[in-house]
Amino acid sequence: MSITSEFNPEVNGWYFENWGEASEFSWDLFRRTYLAINPTHDCVEAPLDCAFYEIFKSCAANGNCGGMSMLVLALYKYGGYMGFCSPASFYTGDIIGTPSGYLGPDRADLHAAINIMQARQFSAPGIQNFLDVVKAGELNDGEAAFDKIKSGLASGDYAMLSISNGLFGDAAHTVIPYAVDEHPAGFPAGTKLLHIWDSDRPFNAFRAYYIDGHNIMIIRGATDWTYDQNAGTLYSDGRVYDGSNNGWCFAIPFSLELHKARQPISVGFVLTGLTTLFVSGVGAAVTQIEDDAGRRFYTSDSLHLLRNEIETGSARRLEGVARWPWYAASKNGELPGELFFFQRPSGSPPLTVTVSGTQYRLQQAQSGHLIEIQAQSKAVARDKIHVEDFTGDSQAVELHTDGEKRHFHIHQLRADNIDGDWRSIHVRDALVSKADLRVQTLGGLDAVEVSSLQEKKEFSLEFRRYYSNTLSQHSAGPHKVAAGKAVHLTPGDWNTLEHTVVKSRTRKR
Repeated sequence: MSITSEFNPEVNGWYFENWGEASEFSWDLFRRTYLAINPTHDCVEAPLDCAFYEIFKSCAANGNCGGMSMLVLALYKYGGYMGFCSPASFYTGDIIGTPSGYLGPDRADLHAAINIMQARQFSAPGIQNFLDVVKAGELNDGEAAFDKIKSGLASGDYAMLSISNGLFGDAAHTVIPYAVDEHPAGFPAGTKLLHIWDSDRPFNAFRAYYIDGHNIMIIRGATDWTYDQNAGTLYSDGRVYDGSNNGWCFAIPFSLELHKARQPISVGFVLTGLTTLFVSGVGAAVTQIEDDAGRRFYTSDSLHLLRNEIETGSARRLEGVARWPWYAASKNGELPGELFFFQRPSGSPPLTVTVSGTQYRLQQAQSGHLIEIQAQSKAVARDKIHVEDFTGDSQAVELHTDGEKRHFHIHQLRADNIDGDWRSIHVRDALVSKADLRVQTLGGLDAVEVSSLQEKKEFSLEFRRYYSNTLSQHSAGPHKVAAGKAVHLTPGDWNTLEHTVVKSRTRKR
């Protein structure tokens, strides 16, 4: 069984090799990837677009395997897509000066098209598919992946296959399984094979890999599967993927991610209740996510390297939380940041996120809502960040740090409507030493209450509003709050208070 009897990796695969991007994705590429993105990189006009752009811009830093796989399938199925025609091998490639030196396409328009396909891994259906796979316990299940691939080949909704070894993001890769074999000759009974086209192994450079049949994933059981990129070659730059290393193996129907859709934290995003958590910063790491009922994402509060450190016990497991696999984003041992998606039932207990590091930036966002926290100190510290009533009128951020003289900036924003109007508060330069700080908004950001249990705090506060293409702001401070006390602050009536007009322009959508 195959995509069709005529599929041929030599003809229908790309001529060039998977490559990593030497620079970040542009705002223009961001607009071409998703619907309803602001025309310019303007964080006043489009703060939610800007927040998600921080995640988006590095998603192909070390590879475009997902984009190459998706576009090659589109060309094969439809005969052409995005202005390019089948067969994919028609398009040549040269060394393009990437840090890795891999081959990429020598046409700028094809280069950009593959980038766009790579970034569509964050489409609404793509994220939902990932969350469904995690919920079903099939993140590392070769048998389940095989069944989905077989069904897709039969229906014409071909699947991509995401695989990885044990480390988070280690060698994360996307390939195309173009044929299945349920009773392969020469293998023990029950063995299944997937025949793979691999963007790291273009046919023209690895002929024997395909001609001699080394391009196979061998599946013996749910987590007993292997795929060897070096089999039958003279090279050792590839990897041996092994399901016993607590990595992942799951199928992605390519139709789910092919088409342009909204980015997941824009106002009006269709995936209701989806929360995005992104933590970035050199050396920063999420060590635990837990709720008020004692359920947790990891088995311990420490640095985590293996997927088997995720809590699986039914009594303690935190449901509805998944850590995103960065496809081909860690060949140099670096990830753009730690990315989590939450999809939890209404009324679920609030979550506490623990972050370790010297400095970091945390973003928690849902459609129309954004919290950003920046922390900095000279030494490594551990911070617990507790968010209550995230999308409600009394949203609260409470943090506790074990660090000395740790500076925090806390930004809370909410959209007023689908036209792009918003309001926000920004607590700046709060100095905290082995203590807590709580910032609670009231009446949908009509007022703010800042409190401290353990020590006197000093901070500045800024109210901002973007309404009818005009940004107004009211800054005050420094304010002081005594230990065990709270300070109640308000800008007055949003509609009548005289603010400083910072910017006024006609928004173009």
